Amino acid sequence: MTAKYLLTCSCGRQMVIEPRQAGQTLVCACGASLAAPTLRALTALEPAPPESLDKPASAAWGWKQRLRLLGALLLLAALVGEVWLLIARPTSRFDVIDPERIRQTAKTFAPSHSWDMWELMKKGLDRRTDQQYAAELDRFHMRHVAIALLAVAGAAMIAAGALGARRHIT
Repeated sequence: MTAKYLLTCSCGRQMVIEPRQAGQTLVCACGASLAAPTLRALTALEPAPPESLDKPASAAWGWKQRLRLLGALLLLAALVGEVWLLIARPTSRFDVIDPERIRQTAKTFAPSHSWDMWELMKKGLDRRTDQQYAAELDRFHMRHVAIALLAVAGAAMIAAGALGARRHIT
């Protein structure tokens, strides 16, 4: 059982604190911020009455925990969005040609026409003529950037919450 001490606020309320809270900034029920004394100075405080020793310390959610939770939710949303983008990636109409249709069309070509088509295909398809695909690809890239920004914002919130918590602990 750890020792507990009473920290008095300017409003007159007394908070029960433990040695693990030494050096942290605590918030009173009135909303005032209290700086808990260091571990060495903690023993100079009045000991808490025995009935408060049996009560577990309540773990209140502060802005740091909320910030980390929001960051984690943003990262989760970015992950779901990225999976959705990979599934719904736009395809060109040139990528969805039936091979059987190509075989049937090729059988109708004269040898000179087949040679011309062969030379044309060696150069590759000109996807710039597919304006609808180009527009869909632009929207895909914009959504990808938005999801990346969402992930960066989530990671920044998690880091800010962790750094804020670490700053008050030391």
